[in-house]
Amino acid sequence: MATPVCSYEAKERSVDPAADNGDSLRDEAADWLLRLQASPGDAVVRAGLEAWLSASESHRRAYRSVERVWRVSAALPSIGPVELPTIPVRRAGRVRRAMGLAGFALVACLAFYLFPVVQLRLQADHMTSVAELRTLTLEDGTSVHLDAESAVAVRYEAGRREIVLLAGQAFFEVVPAKDRPFVVTAGDVSVTVTGTAFDVRSYGDSVTVGVQSGTVEVRVDRGTRLAATLTRGERLRVSGEGKQIAKSEIAPEDVASWRERRLIVDGATLGEVVAELDRHHSGMIVLRDRSLGDRRITGVFDLRHPVEALQAVARTQQASVVEITPYLLIVSPQ
Repeated sequence: MATPVCSYEAKERSVDPAADNGDSLRDEAADWLLRLQASPGDAVVRAGLEAWLSASESHRRAYRSVERVWRVSAALPSIGPVELPTIPVRRAGRVRRAMGLAGFALVACLAFYLFPVVQLRLQADHMTSVAELRTLTLEDGTSVHLDAESAVAVRYEAGRREIVLLAGQAFFEVVPAKDRPFVVTAGDVSVTVTGTAFDVRSYGDSVTVGVQSGTVEVRVDRGTRLAATLTRGERLRVSGEGKQIAKSEIAPEDVASWRERRLIVDGATLGEVVAELDRHHSGMIVLRDRSLGDRRITGVFDLRHPVEALQAVARTQQASVVEITPYLLIVSPQ
């Protein structure tokens, strides 16, 4: 039987000309990550990594991509210690590096099969990176606005137009089409319209739909059960696998405020706010205390300055933000 081969490719279109050599940059990023894992307290290694990251945005994207695979792979069960052969001193460094990269490739391969977050890149037709907003025009003239770190798959057929929201959130301006409904699915939730403007957000086990104009029909349990019919200025949050449904009002002009780089929240959890800010920050934001994530936040924040926004959020919750590096922020209770 042939040995299976695992590959990892990104469908995402690069916005940086230097990112054309993506495979090479990912190899370099993996090398830096392994060096840092092997010597976390080595100031020379950390300074070298910072210099490499500062060279270009494509370097930072490559490292973030590799780092996410590493974070996912950390949840894999241990396979136990491995006994390595004795290696001549002259070649030891080179072989250790090669074995480290091979080990990383194996972990990435396992993560590819075991974790949907890694498969996302292969499922998506369109996706955005950190802090990137993008507008798509579909074949029928419908506009799809993608928030940062969001992904969609397009499934257009003769009698149905369907968009699958795989991650993040998107705002849709739908062109009416007789006998050809427009459907957005996110997990077990489906939103059906003929012509309207609305926003759909997927986070954890919850899906939120907000209507700017027109009318939408929201169904759960894979379209088998009607949850609500929404009109202008109404919002619906579905969570707990469709068991928890909450309807509220929202100012129509505040629907998809992220398109103007504004984050408007009313009673959102700190965990949700951090997730939104993280999509606009080229690094990791970590909540040190899980109880912080359940605290409620109301306010308006500037997504163009996610670090300052995070600091403002933290102050309202008697918490502090510690910058380990420009790419790692820790939120802790004071």
